[in-house]
Amino acid sequence: MSAISLARSPFTRARKVIAVADVVESVRLMERGEEAFIERWHRFVDFVQEQIPAHGGRLHKSLGDGVMLEFADADGCIRAVLSMQAWFRDVNQGLPTEDHVHLRIGAHLAVFVADQYDIYGTDVNVAARIASLAGPGEVVISAALRAALGRTLAVRLVDLGECHLKHVKQRVHAYRVAQATETPELPGHGVDPAGLRAAVAVLPFALPGQQGDTLSDELIAGLARSDALQVVSRMTTPALDATRDTLQAELQEVGARYVLTGRPRSQGGALSLYLELADAVNGHVMWAENFQGAADAAGVLDSRLRSQAVAAVHSAVIEHEMELAATRRVPALEGSTLLLGALGLMHRLSPVDMEQARHLLVHLLDRWRRHPTGNAWLAHLHVLRVQQTAAGFAQHDAALARAHAAAAAQSDPGSPLVLALDGYSCLHGMRNLEAAAERYAQALSLRPQHSVALLFHAELQALRGAARSARAAALTARSLLVLEPMRYLYDAIAALAALADGDPEAAAGLAQLAVQRNPRYLPAWRSLIVAQVECDRLGEAHASQQQLLKRLPAFTVRGFIGSTPLTDGLEARFADALLQAGAPAH
Repeated sequence: MSAISLARSPFTRARKVIAVADVVESVRLMERGEEAFIERWHRFVDFVQEQIPAHGGRLHKSLGDGVMLEFADADGCIRAVLSMQAWFRDVNQGLPTEDHVHLRIGAHLAVFVADQYDIYGTDVNVAARIASLAGPGEVVISAALRAALGRTLAVRLVDLGECHLKHVKQRVHAYRVAQATETPELPGHGVDPAGLRAAVAVLPFALPGQQGDTLSDELIAGLARSDALQVVSRMTTPALDATRDTLQAELQEVGARYVLTGRPRSQGGALSLYLELADAVNGHVMWAENFQGAADAAGVLDSRLRSQAVAAVHSAVIEHEMELAATRRVPALEGSTLLLGALGLMHRLSPVDMEQARHLLVHLLDRWRRHPTGNAWLAHLHVLRVQQTAAGFAQHDAALARAHAAAAAQSDPGSPLVLALDGYSCLHGMRNLEAAAERYAQALSLRPQHSVALLFHAELQALRGAARSARAAALTARSLLVLEPMRYLYDAIAALAALADGDPEAAAGLAQLAVQRNPRYLPAWRSLIVAQVECDRLGEAHASQQQLLKRLPAFTVRGFIGSTPLTDGLEARFADALLQAGAPAH
């Protein structure tokens, strides 16, 4: 390009410090009091325009709940953004916690192109994304900006390491500006943890007398313990009739997404039960099954068949929600579809499905930033990634698991599911057995028959050497299983408990079930290999070892040792058996 064309170009290139600040949960604050929020925001923008020039900066733009600033030097930027945080701390005093306004601020030393309208460039995007690393009331800066700080600026920096930023290809080394003030806490009840469950209405069963009500009540009781489904109140459903033309409208009125109907039939001294689950929107049947000898003459369901029916309903709903997630644009999906679709996809364990599950959960958290269940399942997804990765390559997923689990526990510390998934991330993300034991104990104190908490507690007991109690807990957890996509995990943990208890035959059968249901789950293959070696089935063990290496070519016994929280004795058994089956030593 010639000198003449450069001179005529409307663009200029600059190198300045860019700071981006936005309000945490601005939508919620606007909904609480639109006029009050706008009035405070206008006063803040006036403060910025008056004070920032004294620090060598200018307001580039205000976006209604955020600002972009330019500064000539790094020190001036830090002084300015800290004064902005201090302004809101002063304004928040005397207001209810729910009305507090908190900024999160990111800053970066940026090279960009400017014209008369705006500034452009990758570094501008990086500055905006760095702000997403900050919590309420925090300031996060890039390493490039840190290097430009003068020695006279008295601030302490906390190294956040290499961070992944949304839509930024390269990781960015970031630092948090530590302040003497405490990090503000957001209101504790911002979301309803049950708000994303898919609603199911159980209609009264068509049977004379009390037997129909008894059977439907038994299924309602089983479904009501679910962490994934919300059962419509029994006070509402008696008025509904599956044969009426207005059923669809009435189901929508009571908020049901699915409807479960049943038709019992007397057969001798017992009852058979036909169950049918339909989509309340279009009436399409999603699942149906006939249970022979399901109940006695009094209408009391066989407990084993009740568990099967409840698990089957969950499986059908999750499969349907996955189909919806695959056929519709993500912004158009209901919250329950985002959550249950992600739950089903992540447990397929393929990289593509797990990434899609992560995408759904991230979108869910974009809508409901602090939803505990969304954060808890996202933590679990990252734990599954840790378990599927060769030793030494899982630090990033482990850190994300802990961050999301901590956010979930902070939002809803009284949820057994959240506590169970938090404990699982403590165990496999941090290898902190004591913290995991504490979380599981809290979960089981709240709901002693919580299936997921019992399962993870069984695993911990096996790892600690309490084999008998581990097997008992795993057996109970399997009998209470409702989240069908996780069945392989129940089988795998039960296999580990059997191995710990010195029963390789039972362990081999359970581990074989686990890999048949989900051949991608690597811990189940390891348990199967050990069980087969200890049963003197070395040919089968060698074949299983080849399957493990096919799925994880980088696997070595040396890398395995120390990578899992096994007891020394159990770890030695695993290492010896893996070597006998032909696993690479190094």
